[in-house]
Amino acid sequence: MAGKKPSFITGANAKIKVGGKTFAYAADVSYQVAVDTIPIETMGRYEAVTNEPVNYSVAGELSVVRYTGIAKTNGMPGTNTGGNGLGKVDYTTGGNGANEINPGNILFSQTWDLSVFQKEQLAATAAGGTATVTDSVEFITIKDCRFTRKSSALNKRGILVDRLAFVGIIADDESFDASFSGDQDLA
Repeated sequence: MAGKKPSFITGANAKIKVGGKTFAYAADVSYQVAVDTIPIETMGRYEAVTNEPVNYSVAGELSVVRYTGIAKTNGMPGTNTGGNGLGKVDYTTGGNGANEINPGNILFSQTWDLSVFQKEQLAATAAGGTATVTDSVEFITIKDCRFTRKSSALNKRGILVDRLAFVGIIADDESFDASFSGDQDLA
């Protein structure tokens, strides 16, 4: 079995990006797509004639392992000055996630795209031996997201984790490309 690469997507080989940037230490992400339908009924029948779609919605959650500004001072690689709280992570032009949950700035908040990538290990031959190169393949995209809820949890033996809920306009994955309905120019 030497030389075999895993083909399954796991949390160990996934990278989460918000607005094109790797989002802190995102521990997990989940989402659901719902298509609401209504029954179309006619006179003289007790059962519906058909169920017709009337709404498409996307919602989800992600968890972020929190750290403070001390992490940067202590030399922790890849950390931001001041920590990685929602107000310290800039993922949009001229804004950050805190605007979406701050009543004074909600009207100034912007949408962002969520992407989940599978990290792939590629063996490359370098002078004098082999080197491992990591590449990423995007397999989930959720467009025009907004945070709708933030909660945090900390216990005596654990680390601080922020749980962030979001909604989006449309979602697709590597098995299909979702498209907008009607003649709206939302892209």
